[in-house]
Amino acid sequence: MEILVVGGGVIGLSVAINLLLAGHKVKLAVRDRKEGASWVAGGMLAPFSEGLEGELLRFSVESLHLWHEYLDRLQDISGRRVYFSEGILRLALTEEEEQDLREKVKRYSSEFCKSVASYETEELLCEFPYITKDVRYAVLYGEEGNVDTEELMEALYVAFEKLGGELLNEDIVRVRREGERIEKVFSVFGEFTADFYVFATGAWLKEHFNFPVFPVKGHILRINAPLKDYVLYSSAAYIIPREKDVLVGATTENKGFDRRITLGGVKQLTEGAARVVPSLQEAELLEVRVGFRPGTPDEKPVFYFGENFLVLGGHYRNGILHAPLTAEIALRFVDKGEVSEYFKSFSPYRFK
Repeated sequence: MEILVVGGGVIGLSVAINLLLAGHKVKLAVRDRKEGASWVAGGMLAPFSEGLEGELLRFSVESLHLWHEYLDRLQDISGRRVYFSEGILRLALTEEEEQDLREKVKRYSSEFCKSVASYETEELLCEFPYITKDVRYAVLYGEEGNVDTEELMEALYVAFEKLGGELLNEDIVRVRREGERIEKVFSVFGEFTADFYVFATGAWLKEHFNFPVFPVKGHILRINAPLKDYVLYSSAAYIIPREKDVLVGATTENKGFDRRITLGGVKQLTEGAARVVPSLQEAELLEVRVGFRPGTPDEKPVFYFGENFLVLGGHYRNGILHAPLTAEIALRFVDKGEVSEYFKSFSPYRFK
């Protein structure tokens, strides 16, 4: 089957690679390789640290359990090593956060996460003396992790091309749809047809479908600092040690596609980072980036299907985490006509 995937972020590429491995002929239409949120994302796989609930939590945990296999397969295909670290340290900085975290860790550890270590303030500071003394309580979720998203995206593109995928540097500007069938799509300079279409265009999904997906702007900092332990996740900032640098993220701004780097965004992150790790006031600032998460009104994905197409979007803060399971759901639909329960859970009709 000839399949056209529109969108070159982590979701589109993961779907395309699954389809190629299943023997399909896949073309990937990408307007700008580094336009989407995937390149700017912190890369945290953090359903528990995020405090997710309900069906979104279940979906996220199911995808988390696929990550080791997903990463091993990607490295086998691409020949690229992708940095991955295990464990996220979730910090409570206020009395209210402490109470909420204590309640959540009881439920998560009994139902979902078996690798959990709790720290009272004194024992936390004994093991991690660089963390602020204002911390009230912390939990290390050992099953969570972090991936270097730049290395991940580079490996995905290499794997796509090694598997025989065809990359189209095209901006798909219009979709001709008759009922629940896509007839063809149009770029600035031409038109394309396929047996099946997958739309995974992130924050730009509304350009093709009238679903409530919108951009949520985020600043993220890249700094040089001697931190090599776990990701530190807090309400003030999250601090992500990697092999080559440390990331500090991220603001949440409903400002449309505003690409400006602002003093306010940088101030919020630098102050947040210094609140969590006071020594970071002396860290070298290497770069400031801006990206656009694909948000929805309830912060859950949007999944939709027609006769010959799939729409997979609205992953908001968790696109990296959700990539393996989203790709599996797409493959099962294309190959077996299997409609995942998550098409109902994440249907766009829930907004009407």
